Amino acid sequence: MTHDEFAREDLCDHDQIKGKCMRPGCPHGIGTGAPQHKHDDAPESSPATRPWPVLADDAYYGLPGRIVEALLPHTEADPAALLFTLYAGAGAMIGRGPHVLAGGVEHGARIWPLIIGKTAGGMKGTSAAEVLRVLRVACTGHFGPDKILNGLSSAEGLIQCVRDGTGGNEEAKNYDPGVDDKRLLVIESEFASVLAHGKREGNTLLPVMRQAWDGGSLRTLTVNPRVATDPHIVVVGHITPTELRVKLRESERAGGTMNRFLPVMSKRSKKLANGGSLSTAALSALGEQLAAQVAKVQEIGQMTRSTSADREWKELYETRLTNDFVGDGPVAQVIARAAPQLLRLCALVALLDDRRTDNPRYIDIEHLRAAEALWSYAEDSAWYIFGDGTGNPDLDKLKMFVDAGPETGVTRRMINNECFGKHRTKAEIDALTVELIKLGGYEPWSAPTAGRPTTGLRRTKQI
Repeated sequence: MTHDEFAREDLCDHDQIKGKCMRPGCPHGIGTGAPQHKHDDAPESSPATRPWPVLADDAYYGLPGRIVEALLPHTEADPAALLFTLYAGAGAMIGRGPHVLAGGVEHGARIWPLIIGKTAGGMKGTSAAEVLRVLRVACTGHFGPDKILNGLSSAEGLIQCVRDGTGGNEEAKNYDPGVDDKRLLVIESEFASVLAHGKREGNTLLPVMRQAWDGGSLRTLTVNPRVATDPHIVVVGHITPTELRVKLRESERAGGTMNRFLPVMSKRSKKLANGGSLSTAALSALGEQLAAQVAKVQEIGQMTRSTSADREWKELYETRLTNDFVGDGPVAQVIARAAPQLLRLCALVALLDDRRTDNPRYIDIEHLRAAEALWSYAEDSAWYIFGDGTGNPDLDKLKMFVDAGPETGVTRRMINNECFGKHRTKAEIDALTVELIKLGGYEPWSAPTAGRPTTGLRRTKQI
């Protein structure tokens, strides 16, 4: 992100070369690619006024960067959406072998991007389609088209795709050979429906997904339990900003579902009236390069950092990755796993560096800086979507509900029934209404009827 884009009253001024915040006492932004960030005393702003996240050049390091740069002239997809989706897909192919050990936990080649864009112009599906063209060429061994699925609706269904065998032998009544290859790539073009399924009573999809991101074995606690030992599951979700703000419950942010995903803002990069023109030969070459690199690194076990990378990692960890500058609001909940997310990105960047001459087990400083640039984009995306939170969950919920409603406004009945499910008193809703109006950009309205007038809230500005 350029210095000019940071030069706003509510954001820190940055030294573009050193990438360090120049505000006294602020430790944020060590190294290159320092992300947009705010201080506790900075005024809030809405997503409509926040600068769009910018992907730093460092993020295009290595083979994934070259693939995206080759695809970009021939697609309207957002480069960030392409790059994160490509890293996720390649990580699914690599499997759970290579990993970085931290705190007794193995962080492997497994990231879960959540591509966030408008219904029209977000280019979420386009980014996935372009990357899938490369992945289908690169698929080798047991990782075929049957390993790229969609349709998450239940924990049992997810485990079924990577289940252990049962019954012992083919003669047994309950014999099931199971799935030998536990790698799986799930691309959900309607991630809002996944959140909706997870909200249903008795549905354990979201807790099991959290376990899958962690990398542990999966199990349902039923009479005939389904079990998947050591699966390697990667999820790429697509959702609109409004769906994410409205349908993501507070418990899913605070409880850890959202912070296992990397939020990635996506929009149309250009307009191509006649579509793309990447040749079949060029596409095949890209896929073959990716396949060769994946095959080269699949058997790598534990990875370590070089001396220079370790020195910079420690500085990052002690300042940026464990800093409390975001407080305890929605943004803090979404980026709470900054350190493990960056570890996984580091591992992936190093694994997909096809031009390196040293030991591929090492994460060097250039890999760390590329990973930091990727994480910065995800962090900026979290600020863009959730950075206007008030800190009051009920007030945020009401604000999101009005924002997602029609331009004419929402009625008091809708607020009571649909927003709060009849779980708030009239006095509580009255108080929230007053607080929302105080924020600015909202006003009460009323319309005469045969009986009592209909009342409600509406926006006074577009978002």
